[in-house]
Amino acid sequence: MTTPAPADGRPRLLMVMPYRQFVRKAQAEGFWVGAVWDPRLESPAYLDDVRALADLYVETDFQDPDALRRTLREVAREHRATVIYHIGREETMVTAHEVAEELHAELNPAEAIRFLADKHAMRDLLARRGLSPVSFEAAPTRREVPGAVERIGCPAVVKPAALAGSRGVFLWQEPQDRATWTALVDAYGYDGPFLVEEYLRGPEYSVETLSRDGHHQVVGITEKLLGPPPLFVEVGHVHPAPLPEDRRRAVEDLTTELLTACGYRFGPAHTEVIWTERGPRIVESQARLGGDRIPRLVELATGLDIEQAIFTALADRPVALSGATATAIVRFFTFPPGRIGEIRGLETIAALPHVDELSLRLSEGDTVPEVRDSKSRHGHVIVSGATAEEARARSAEVLAALEVVIDGTPVRADGRTSVLGTPV
Repeated sequence: MTTPAPADGRPRLLMVMPYRQFVRKAQAEGFWVGAVWDPRLESPAYLDDVRALADLYVETDFQDPDALRRTLREVAREHRATVIYHIGREETMVTAHEVAEELHAELNPAEAIRFLADKHAMRDLLARRGLSPVSFEAAPTRREVPGAVERIGCPAVVKPAALAGSRGVFLWQEPQDRATWTALVDAYGYDGPFLVEEYLRGPEYSVETLSRDGHHQVVGITEKLLGPPPLFVEVGHVHPAPLPEDRRRAVEDLTTELLTACGYRFGPAHTEVIWTERGPRIVESQARLGGDRIPRLVELATGLDIEQAIFTALADRPVALSGATATAIVRFFTFPPGRIGEIRGLETIAALPHVDELSLRLSEGDTVPEVRDSKSRHGHVIVSGATAEEARARSAEVLAALEVVIDGTPVRADGRTSVLGTPV
């Protein structure tokens, strides 16, 4: 897929909310990069870095679709953009791709992005194609949700159709859960629309893919480690997932069938699948890379920089995929609420040679916030090992070594409390 070069010899790529590494990696493949951002979505320091890296930096209001459309049209025409691309957060993807299609600067049909960004549209498409059958019902506002839950039957999963990152996803197990669910959506200030689905039981995976000219290559499958209901906040990921060959192939086939049905043509996709007693079932899919540091896990396990590969493919150069030669794990820290008196073990963990990344978003004296979604987790660690067993043992070692004293009680990152230094 070759983009025509303008007068200065570089193809011009206009990106909506490109992260710093996207700007660098696109430029490394020979692209001029224009960056369009909403200043409310990242810190001033972060956006200063993007501004310094990009060939052009523009700010606009992403909450105003008309303003975003107007900005993209004006910037694309003035700076002769040959491609308009968006692989950031889902909320503004459809708008950006509609403008790209209007200006003949698209990599994907806007309809394909709509199917992947809109949970209800995706469920309707799957139902029409007879793929991944799941009982579901749309609820335009919160008032219709209790009735939809009753018709689907408890337990049911209630998803805010217009929120991303697992925000507001809730397992409604009995009628009394209505008060808890109402408090949750109140906290997000969200009134709809919602999607109510049957509760799919089984291990959950994500499939990382790269598409080019409508051909979908599976980069790998990642195992999800989930927290308890009703919120199911992800507490970790393992790449590659330990899957028997027949299950792996079934998960891959269902994922590529979904992407083909959507009309997806180019770029990464992150598709979530649950293996049920009836086989694999699609949870949802997004036209972007997986979050939660999954691209780093892929790189540690396979050697592939999947972010760089996007722009290599866009530059019409081959991308070589290879199987995993190691296992990489990310575990997220989720401590109970309370005031922090002391943090122990960080220096010990940081010195371990198999620790790739370590981040704790808490300091002594802080009040620990409650974890209710992926954005509110308290930090993470990434480890790798030559085998899955070695990687899991190393992850357990780190979680046991990190201890936070909360309201006078030592709590380890593996969830266990301790008395006078002895785990209980």
